[in-house]
Amino acid sequence: MVKSLLELSHWCVAGKNRRTLSDFGYWYAPDGRSATQQQAFEHVEVKPQALECLFTLACKNNFQVSQDNLFATFDTSNSTFASDVYTQVKEYIEKPHRLPRDAKVLLRTFLSVCTYP
Repeated sequence: MVKSLLELSHWCVAGKNRRTLSDFGYWYAPDGRSATQQQAFEHVEVKPQALECLFTLACKNNFQVSQDNLFATFDTSNSTFASDVYTQVKEYIEKPHRLPRDAKVLLRTFLSVCTYP
């Protein structure tokens, strides 16, 4: 399910035109990315992972930020990626009008379906 929520998040961020492109127009370098590639990855992944966080929590599951680079040959511990993702989550909560339209629909749906006593 987690992979699906991330893909839904990418779909929400992509918008109508990019949804027609392969992988929604995102590039993807596999695990083992260079420091430069990792920085680019983290830059484009902030909003999708922030949405994934909201969707995951709405579904009553735990969320964990993923740098998705287990075989990095450089030190990733100084990355601000996790903080950047949670800052974006906070912004979406405080300013829900900034959520992509489809993300709002999905979030409302997950909250109504997954809310139980």
